Parts: sequence; structure tokens; C-alpha cells
Amino acid sequence: MPLMTARMSILALVCMATGTCAFAGRVLKVGEGCEFARPSQAAAVARDGDRIVIGKGVYAGDVCRWTACGLDIRGAGPEATIIDAKGRCCGGKGTWVVSGDGVRISGVAFTGAKCRDRNGAGIRLEGCGLVVSNCLFSANENGILTGASETGRIQVVDSVFRGNGAEDGYSHNIYVGAVRALEMVRCKSDHALAGHCLKSRARENRIIECVFADGDDGRSSYLADFPNGGDVQVRDCRFVQSPAASNGTMLSIGEECPSPGSSLVIRGGSFENRRATGVEVWHAPGVTVRRE
Repeated sequence: MPLMTARMSILALVCMATGTCAFAGRVLKVGEGCEFARPSQAAAVARDGDRIVIGKGVYAGDVCRWTACGLDIRGAGPEATIIDAKGRCCGGKGTWVVSGDGVRISGVAFTGAKCRDRNGAGIRLEGCGLVVSNCLFSANENGILTGASETGRIQVVDSVFRGNGAEDGYSHNIYVGAVRALEMVRCKSDHALAGHCLKSRARENRIIECVFADGDDGRSSYLADFPNGGDVQVRDCRFVQSPAASNGTMLSIGEECPSPGSSLVIRGGSFENRRATGVEVWHAPGVTVRRE
């Protein structure tokens, strides 16, 4: 088997097994006085398994594509490492387009992503598998937007999504395509601009200790939407619907094309409706819903 083919096969097996591609690599430092002044410069030379350490600063108008697998991209925290796209986008898709597999991103704030099709994302995932932790997404047309992947697993931990959307109802704080699994843990998502705070087409969804709360002034549509149904578990989450919400439903499952055997399990948590009318949970016929 040719070397490149063998390497690609190994990467595929690692992705399917763990959702990541782990390789020992170099450390590339970004920031003032470092080898690379801007993240895009590091992205251009990054190899599989490299760690990219991005220092404090506002990286204005710096958009790029990350192509290597198994990257570990670390900022100094979302209050310190800020990628402000300033209305620019990479490839007509977003601020960071991640086409490598098994990439991890932490400690970065993303803002200002806009594209011609009004679908610009802070992170646009085209690869297999992504882990995002301690990040902030605000004032983008989408916070995170992913494509479809039968084996892809998305994990989002300790991150905040606020005020994303193009105000057209088709862009959201976070929009996960038809991947194998999504896990959100201890995240906050609110004030989506006419879109959803969470939209996921993943086959398996685990939403744990998250807050979807628009307060008294938010205009989000669904707080959480699972249009394809699937296996959805929501545990110890808080949902607060604003009086100004553009849709009366807080959580919806299966309104488009629910997969056979779709189910929703809600454990703990709370729902608070501040709208004059509305429902906590809407589900399509055939979807099993259980509260524990």
C-alpha cells in the first residue's frame, strides 16, 4: 500500500474510534514577538499533531483554513485571545475553516464572521471530529457550523454562544449537521438573532448542564432544535424563553424528518416560559419523550 494511502487509512481508523487524530508534533507560537505574528501564518505551515499556542491580542481580519489533523490550538482564554474577522471570511465560509480531522480548539473568542451568503461561521467544520472548550462565539452569522459526517463526533465544553445569527432565521448560535454524535457540556447559548440557540442533526445528542436562557429581551427561535430526531438526552439543563421570542416552542424534536426510533429523555433541569403563549417541548408523532 502506498505510504500516503496507508497514512490516510490510519487517520480514518483513529477518527472512527475516538473522533480525534493524535500525533506528537511541534509547538508553534503565535503572537507579538513570536515566530508567527498571526494564526493564519501558523495554519499555513502546521503539520499533523502540532500544537499551536496563540498569545494574547486581537487578531483583526485574520481568517484562515486549518488542514492538518490532530491539531491542538490553544489561546490564552476567550477574554484575551480574540479573532475578530471584521466581516471577512475564508473561502466564503467563516473565520476558521477546519478541514483537518480531530482538531481541538480552546481558549479563543470568535467574532465578526460574515459571508456573502449570510452563513459566515466563527468555526466552520469540514473535517471529522472536533473538540471546542472554553471558547466564546458572539456577533457571527453562525457560531459553529458543521457539515455532515457519518463518523464525526463533536464535543463542546464550557463555551458561550451569544448573539450569533444573520437575523434571517436560517443561521444560528450553533448548527451541527448530520454527524454521528454531539456532546455539549456546561455551555451557555442565548440571544440568537432570530435563529436557534442550538440546532443539531446529530444521530446522538448529549446536552448536559447547559443553559439556554434568553432573559427578557432575547429574540431566539427554538432554544434547542433536533429536526432529524435521533437519540437525544438532555440532563440538568435550564431553558428560559424570552417574552420576545420569535417562536413559542423551547425545545423541538423531529419536526422535519425524524429517524425511526427517535427519542428524547429529559433528566432534571427546568423550563421557564416568559412568553404569553408557548410550549416547553414539541415532538413529532412517533418520537418517544420521557421525563425523569
